[in-house]
Amino acid sequence: MTIKNSLQRLYPLLSSIVQTIRINKILVLILLCIALYLPGISSLPATDRDESRYMQASKQMLASGNMIDIRFQQESRHKKPVGIYWLQSGAANAAKALGIAATERSPYRLPSTLGATFSVLLLYLGFRKVIGDSQAFFAAVLLACSLLIAVEAHLAKTDAMLLATIVCMQTGLAQLYCNTQKKHPWIPRLFFWLGLSLAMLIKGPVAPILAFLTLGWICWKEGSLRPLRAIQPLPWLLVPLLVVGPWLLSIQLVSNGSYLQSSIGQDFFAKILQGQESHGAPPGTYLLITPLLLWPACWLLIPQGWVGLKSSTGKTIPATQFMCGWLIPNWIFLELVPTKLPHYVLPLIPSLCLLAGVGIVESSKHQNSLIPVSKWPQKIGMATWAISGTVLAIAIPGLSFWSNGTITPAAILISLLCISTLIVATRITKPIDRLFITSLSAALTFGLIFEIFLPQLSRAWPAEHLRKLIDTHGLGKLPVSIMAYHEPSVVFNLGTDTNLTDFEGVVSHAKNNSDSIVIVPSDQTSALKQRLEATCETRILGKVEGVNYSKGRNMDLNIIQCRLLNSPKAKITTSSKIRLES
Repeated sequence: MTIKNSLQRLYPLLSSIVQTIRINKILVLILLCIALYLPGISSLPATDRDESRYMQASKQMLASGNMIDIRFQQESRHKKPVGIYWLQSGAANAAKALGIAATERSPYRLPSTLGATFSVLLLYLGFRKVIGDSQAFFAAVLLACSLLIAVEAHLAKTDAMLLATIVCMQTGLAQLYCNTQKKHPWIPRLFFWLGLSLAMLIKGPVAPILAFLTLGWICWKEGSLRPLRAIQPLPWLLVPLLVVGPWLLSIQLVSNGSYLQSSIGQDFFAKILQGQESHGAPPGTYLLITPLLLWPACWLLIPQGWVGLKSSTGKTIPATQFMCGWLIPNWIFLELVPTKLPHYVLPLIPSLCLLAGVGIVESSKHQNSLIPVSKWPQKIGMATWAISGTVLAIAIPGLSFWSNGTITPAAILISLLCISTLIVATRITKPIDRLFITSLSAALTFGLIFEIFLPQLSRAWPAEHLRKLIDTHGLGKLPVSIMAYHEPSVVFNLGTDTNLTDFEGVVSHAKNNSDSIVIVPSDQTSALKQRLEATCETRILGKVEGVNYSKGRNMDLNIIQCRLLNSPKAKITTSSKIRLES
């Protein structure tokens, strides 16, 4: 048998394997999410403030065994529902069984990583019968490669898992509205009501408002209440009652009826009526900043989303109306809300990705790659993509120099990747080729940023350095008191009983414990020694210099071991200072 004949017989088998790989889009999406979201979830230090609050509250829930009440140290955390805390404490409990330390961040971040991954998979699986298989696949890739979702996938917060539940909810509503499940309509109803219920258990009224505005839009466009009747509210309202009701009743009893007042009245409605926590901004803010936060997918999302909107005809009109109902009224609502944070628009990005997925397929049918009506959106997409890429190329080395006094190799490589993407991509016109470049650029850049670059910003992680320095001396079990630096990451790293106090509190802590750790600013060290010289022996274990980025303040902290003079333990000797260079 000649080699030619062997190859001819082998070719059909190879062709079949290649086609199988190509059509196994689920596997492609899973591998893409692994490449985008797993790097950094362990190496990135605990961030302030929200993430560390969530992780610490989940750690305390696991330690106490109280799965109803939510607490940060002794303070009640009644601003958000319990769903994310259950997921994080469950992941941490599984990690504990494997011998992973309580201060390890990855177990607490795993629900967010899975939430982002589920969002991508649900977008494809749920909408491939609504808009088409290729269209839904391209939409899922665009969602996966957006910087905003990549950030949330690395943080132990609510938003990535909330996105997964909302995509589940909207999948059911879209299938009902577009009538894609004629034989078993209970399946999309289950998706809708279960997604809504789980979203409420994670972030309260966000999903009900989004569903209400989406339904209002499509009912208005259709001129009837058919979409509302399709979800059958009366019997299916039992689902959220059964999912959310037991915990809500329990927390109302535990909090003496104050939970709803705190979470809905003081937190949610306060953000709607006025800017909170210095995050107020005028309407139009999201239109300006969101395209930059969707790098590197923004150069496709904007022009191809416009193509998808303009190319809808016949059977695709209901799907387009649904995507507009998901995007437009909810975006207007967020623009009108005074309190603005970048991640608030995350639940709306899948609708833009779906429009862009349709647009990519439509554009690929034309020789010129771009439908004429998309010329000005194309310019906007390219402009925002170029601006965000340039900002990253400049800011990454700048941050490296600010933190380390030098530009690290990782910073140089990230900057070169951004610049090379800008240069190469200008020569690419086909949307599918652009999508490939987008996913490749995102995987390489995000991996370097989260796994290597951010952990190397030593000045940004003082709490991490405090813990490592104390552990280096084998004193991790001593009670700790700290002044001037009271961020949640301090409590997560140094322990639940860490005393966040002032100068007098630090003095009292040292006098009331036979052996303890106190952390004070360097300029307060002499005054502290004078106050304690009659009662305690002290030694400086080391110094940590950094920045409290939540408040924009530089810090210079001394870590001091204090032991009562009448302590039965052996006296400590003065050691040389250990300085963690920033």
